[in-house]
Amino acid sequence: MKIVKSFPPNIEAIRKRFKLHDGIIFTYGSTIYSPHSETLPEHLIVHEQTHEKQQGKEIEKWWALYLSDDMFRLSQEVEAYQNQYKFVAEKSSRQVKRAFLKEIAKTLSSPIYGNVCTFNQAKEWICPN
Repeated sequence: MKIVKSFPPNIEAIRKRFKLHDGIIFTYGSTIYSPHSETLPEHLIVHEQTHEKQQGKEIEKWWALYLSDDMFRLSQEVEAYQNQYKFVAEKSSRQVKRAFLKEIAKTLSSPIYGNVCTFNQAKEWICPN
């Protein structure tokens, strides 16, 4: 995947659906759009690689569903956060894993994704053990 310091081609549709904040990134096909930085932590790239695989060759169709269907968006993000968490967990202490899970569960359950789940649901779905 390549990382570009820019917004994705569908940014206006994204802005209509979500209130964006600094630091948010997007995957559109095989490109990560990072408007504020061209360097990203490896665990975040793992998350975005999941979205690349999910989109496959139907990028516009995937984005249309992602923006319009809360349950579809939730399923896609849960898978991406699971992969991101597994990546971090393989290399981290129990304390770091716990803090990281809390951080990403807070994000998944936030307005960024449309408040589609609670914090506790997010934690359970990301790390079911």
